[in-house]
Amino acid sequence: MEKKRVSMREIAKACGCSVATVSYALNHSGGAKISSATRLKVIATAKRLNYSPARAARSRPGRVVILVSTLPGQSLGRRVALMDLASELAGQLAARGLDACILEGDSLPQRWRQIQALSPGLLFMLDRGSGAVAHLDPPCVQPIIFVDSDNNDPLYYKVLPDYPSLLRRAADLLGEPKPFLLLEGMRSGALLQGLTGTTPAEDVFIYVGRDLRPFLEAHRGRKGVVVGDLLAVKACRYFPAEDLAVISALGEDGLFPPGLTVIPVPNRARAAAAVEVAMELMSLDYDPERDHRILLRPDP
Repeated sequence: MEKKRVSMREIAKACGCSVATVSYALNHSGGAKISSATRLKVIATAKRLNYSPARAARSRPGRVVILVSTLPGQSLGRRVALMDLASELAGQLAARGLDACILEGDSLPQRWRQIQALSPGLLFMLDRGSGAVAHLDPPCVQPIIFVDSDNNDPLYYKVLPDYPSLLRRAADLLGEPKPFLLLEGMRSGALLQGLTGTTPAEDVFIYVGRDLRPFLEAHRGRKGVVVGDLLAVKACRYFPAEDLAVISALGEDGLFPPGLTVIPVPNRARAAAAVEVAMELMSLDYDPERDHRILLRPDP
């Protein structure tokens, strides 16, 4: 016997909200004044009740906004990496028939009305925490996926490299249990903490508007890990290639001298994972029990 189709009215009853709210959530209406928490509750309930994904699959966000974070003193290398990631996201969204607009910004509240004027149905935020989202005016009602970011808010999906395991792998490949760490400055505090938490402060250098030469000079004769392709190019001027490992995002091996240990987690893979999460969320074809932190391992 064919199962009875689940209706929006049944979902509304289960969620304790109106049918209109369910419709706004399942159709990903960016202009609807419902919270992200309500939207995701409706989607999770629809998934649990086996609401037909075929219906929801027809609803797509009219426009996607990709917000690239900037911060004072941001290095060229970090900006290049983030803009390359944004370009990869836009290209992969275009292949799915979705139009994406890339914006840069330091202050999210200052950018927010411009973002809302675009009436996006979906947001990707690159290298940004979730704290500012709760205080936006008007409130955020769109689904958000954080990429190359981390936060403890279970409301949002985060897609990022598994940095702790990558750092362990780099140390193993270098044959150095306690390498120094050189990385580009990042806005996401949780991401920085995950990267630096196990390395002594004197062996960590965060490259944001500072001269890195004194740090490199002080660590000559040691082995280290660099997070950032263009930053690794700079470090190679001071160290033999075999003394360094780089966690690479750009996927351009020609940047580096022979002998450098390269651990690739390219932006195309980060973008693919983020877009896949977005498509699953939009179509309800996702596992609501899955961890909201999608951690990426390196390319083989």
